[in-house]
Amino acid sequence: MSERYCILCIDDDVSGLEARAVLLEEEGYSVTAVSCPMRALEFDVSKFHLAVLDFSMPALNGFQLLLRLRAAHASFPIVLLSGMSRDVPNDMRRVFSSCLDKGEPIDLLLNTIRPFLILSPDPLECRITDNDARPLYQRHGL
Repeated sequence: MSERYCILCIDDDVSGLEARAVLLEEEGYSVTAVSCPMRALEFDVSKFHLAVLDFSMPALNGFQLLLRLRAAHASFPIVLLSGMSRDVPNDMRRVFSSCLDKGEPIDLLLNTIRPFLILSPDPLECRITDNDARPLYQRHGL
């Protein structure tokens, strides 16, 4: 993939977030991984083509975060990837572009996001943003 699509991943489970970021980067995507939903709201949403959100997080759950991202004019697809996606009420599930369970094979996530990105406008140059998941590992010597 010569042009890189920018994906925003938000999950308070840092190890899962980091693994997901690595897998998406191996597929050629540029990933900004954020472990704090409030921190995710500090980014310029116009720089992303898609977001992958967890549901159960401190401060804001995935639904509340989606509403705040939309209020910040995020027009990209937002995919819910949660260990409890089947427990999310249908009225909340409907606002997500897709809802997946964390226990599913990574190919399901890749096959879900790929069509959303193909339908989006040509990717712009992704702005390099700091990634709070990786520095967290470095700070703790992991």
